[in-house]
Amino acid sequence: MQGISIIIPTYNREDYIAEAIQSVLDQKYEGELEIIISDDGSTDKTLKIVQSFGNKVRMIKKGKDCKSQGVSATRNRGLKAATQPYIAFLDSDDFYLPDCLNNSASVLEKNYNLGFVFCRTLEMKEENEKKLYRPWTQRHILKNDIKNVVVSRKNIIQTDCILFRKYVFENVGYFDESLSSSEDSDLWMRVSEIYKGMFVDHYGVAYRVVHTGSQLTIDLNNEIIRQNYLLVSERALERYYQLGLRDSFRVFSLRLRISNLKYHKAKILHYLNSLLLISRYPFGFFRKIPYLWIRLFVKDNNNEWHELLYYLTNETKSDA
Repeated sequence: MQGISIIIPTYNREDYIAEAIQSVLDQKYEGELEIIISDDGSTDKTLKIVQSFGNKVRMIKKGKDCKSQGVSATRNRGLKAATQPYIAFLDSDDFYLPDCLNNSASVLEKNYNLGFVFCRTLEMKEENEKKLYRPWTQRHILKNDIKNVVVSRKNIIQTDCILFRKYVFENVGYFDESLSSSEDSDLWMRVSEIYKGMFVDHYGVAYRVVHTGSQLTIDLNNEIIRQNYLLVSERALERYYQLGLRDSFRVFSLRLRISNLKYHKAKILHYLNSLLLISRYPFGFFRKIPYLWIRLFVKDNNNEWHELLYYLTNETKSDA
């Protein structure tokens, strides 16, 4: 298989960085793995721990005169240093599950028309010195979830679970460093506008929900997060027309989201605008009906915490 560059951005992650790196080394991958640790100026023992892995990892330190900081800049520095034809991102407090990279890369190897693939994610918490997990990814992944990642609904795709072809970033660009949040959603939407993706139905990543120490992601209030999400959604709608895309589901979903974000304090206006959107984009609304059905009538057991073996032996298949 072709090689993969795994970019791990980090900042003061002495408690977790070793587990993240080891989860990559434990992958029984049939090609070359390039582990790139992109550090944003750690002041704890993170760098010392990374150095203990020797030549198994590459470390990209933030220059003293570098003014770019935060998760986007840190990921971008790692991305620019990557040399392999496949690209993956792994946050330094998360980790891969067995065979994640083999399962995802094998799909890219067989489907040259794909720009990316993504798998299921598990949330992880530690309780009484025991790791417990529950599904983060929606149980049922539909075709529009794959074609319109981020746009369709939440809990479909996140940074750790995606494997890209490197040339994707050469064409769509990198993470937008001007955004303090929603930078990942912005990039995934830009990618899905041009490249076809595929869902690989296996649990491949553990996402830690309780943290200690510092985080690269800035702690923002809800209003700033809403404003950023509104901005990237409006940009996505502009690109929809600029690129000449023809997808009633995408344009209806984007306009519905923008309405919800704009009128979050005036729900009546949002509901009235929603009725106008339904009349304007009836086919887009029709393609939303399966999501309404799932939301209203399909039982969801995603709130139950179990040990990892439960999920590795009882993987839930989707209706994609």
